[in-house]
Amino acid sequence: MEKIIAGLVQMDSGPDMNENMRMAEQYVREAAEQGAKLILFPETAEYTGADMPGHASAVPGYVSRRFSSLAKRYGVYLHCGSMTVRRHPGRPSNTSFLFGPDGETIAEYSKIHMFDVNIPGSVSYEESREICPGNEIVLADTALGLFGMSICYDIRFPEQYRLMASSGADVFLIAADFTKATGERHWEALLRTRAIENGCYVLAANQCGQKARFEAYGHSMIIAPDGEILAEADDTPQVLIAELDPEVLERTRNEIPSLENRRDDLYRVSSGNVRIYEE
Repeated sequence: MEKIIAGLVQMDSGPDMNENMRMAEQYVREAAEQGAKLILFPETAEYTGADMPGHASAVPGYVSRRFSSLAKRYGVYLHCGSMTVRRHPGRPSNTSFLFGPDGETIAEYSKIHMFDVNIPGSVSYEESREICPGNEIVLADTALGLFGMSICYDIRFPEQYRLMASSGADVFLIAADFTKATGERHWEALLRTRAIENGCYVLAANQCGQKARFEAYGHSMIIAPDGEILAEADDTPQVLIAELDPEVLERTRNEIPSLENRRDDLYRVSSGNVRIYEE
């Protein structure tokens, strides 16, 4: 991994796609002016409203081309957070794209864990009715480092992150629209745990503000491999900046070699569905 200045964008995306993309450009410019070479957006940065499937985008299309052009204009690695992508009959996918400084797509990842919950008298929601899940764990091998990609609810499934770490990931890129109700209890604990147990940097960009179904939590974070929070947002739109240092990564893994000490002979998890995209 190279030494990286990373920029994290916390947005309050709404139902106006043009306004969301206008704000995205402003945030990319702000992060790039502060030296960021890797910029990460939250989940569904392009549209957050009552009809997600109805606002699914074609790829290539308006949204993907806008993000691609921003990556090229500012010469950065740009992670779009995620987009609702019109790709599967009946159900779109919730898909992240990582664009290189030349504007080309390096990697794409579709959210694999669907939030399906039914609590009688309380919450009932089946994400899988609206969104088609992905079937691959994805890493992007770039000139800056090896990035593991994930989206929101994925952070509750440690197996995914262990497979990415054991496949060589240095940094986890997490795009989210995490609710305030659960975020206040679980967000920081889950993110810091994913960093500590795998000895990886965590970049977690979250939505903020009132959405159609809930209030988003905000509190986007950049976390070091030892669990130290390097930067944290409040509950308003903003850009976070922090340095990711390969020496810190190496020192942390040497001090606590949990990846080396694991017993795969007892609890092996198949890596057959891991895909590594090369730049």
